Amino acid sequence: MSDRRDDDEALGWAGDDDPTLSPVGVPETSGGSTAPDEAPAAAGAKSVLDEAEDAEDRAVEQELADAEAASAQLSSVALIGLGILGGIYLLYTIGWVISFTRYEVASELSLGVFTELISRTLAVAASPLWFVATLLLTQRRGLRYRFLWLVIGVLVLVPWPFLIGGK
Repeated sequence: MSDRRDDDEALGWAGDDDPTLSPVGVPETSGGSTAPDEAPAAAGAKSVLDEAEDAEDRAVEQELADAEAASAQLSSVALIGLGILGGIYLLYTIGWVISFTRYEVASELSLGVFTELISRTLAVAASPLWFVATLLLTQRRGLRYRFLWLVIGVLVLVPWPFLIGGK
């Protein structure tokens, strides 16, 4: 049979009984009981720590309620509308890519050629960037506000070189 001292050694580290390791100002007690001269806090009074915990709990509950309200599911009509507008933005991106593949790029690199390449890249990226930015920036606004900005983007970002059929 094992004795009590072997069990205590198995569950502890060497030097656990070192008095310098105990927290400062906290008397070491055995058995988990408090000293008799310590009076428990009044039953009706809350300590500062309890009040801070209560305030933190209320803040967390408010944050969860706000998150639930923001993540309310969209209706089927709204999802279909977002899908259609997303498809239009995808077609706009493809239209810009096709319209710019029709033009030749000069072999020499000058400031004019460099700025033209930048403008083409931005024109191709404008449609997906507008769509994603609108979805991200209008999360806390109403659904009508989101659709308003998506429709404005559809009207502004039309790939006119593709529709006119230049060159």
